[in-house]
Amino acid sequence: MEQDLKSALFITAAIYSILIAFGMVAILS
Repeated sequence: MEQDLKSALFITAAIYSILIAFGMVAILS
């Protein structure tokens, strides 16, 4: 259960990081 929660949190953080990176590129370009 704890492992599932950690992996879900990690996946969410990764998705947010990618979205933020795309947002930065869109703003800078």
